[in-house]
Parts: sequence; C-alpha cells; structure tokens
Amino acid sequence: MANGNGALAAAADHALVKTFTPLVVAALLALVGWLFTTVMELEENIQQNNIHIEHLHIAEEKFGEQMEKAEATLTDLRIKVGRVIAH
Repeated sequence: MANGNGALAAAADHALVKTFTPLVVAALLALVGWLFTTVMELEENIQQNNIHIEHLHIAEEKFGEQMEKAEATLTDLRIKVGRVIAH
C-alpha cells in the first residue's frame, strides 16, 4: 500500500503542476508585457522632456540676447537724456 499512496501523491503533485504551470507562465508573460510597456512609456517621456529642455535652452539664449539689446538701448537712452539735460 505504500507504493499506492506514493503513486497517488505523485499523481496529485503532477496534476497540480500541470494545472498551475500555464497560470504561472501567463502571469510571467503579463508581467513582462507590463514592464515593456512601462519602459517604453518612460522612454517616450524622457524624449519629450529632452525636447522641452532644448526649447528652454533656446528660449534662454534668445532672452539673454533680448536683455543685452534692452540694456544697450537703455544705456543709449541714458546718454541722450544726460546730453539733453547738460545742454
């Protein structure tokens, strides 16, 4: 009878493995799919952020140029006002 009980236990274990193996594989595939999707979304967000950063750098450079022009205009205006007041 010991062999019969061992065979029954082995058959039960085998049935459990056959039952849960597809579930485990499906869960692993779902996890890998979710990770892949998440990584792709993060990569897209990083690319968009890099584009925004580049635009901010361009805007910063243009703003700096505009400030230099405004400072030059203000300096010229001060010089002209000083000449008018001095005469």
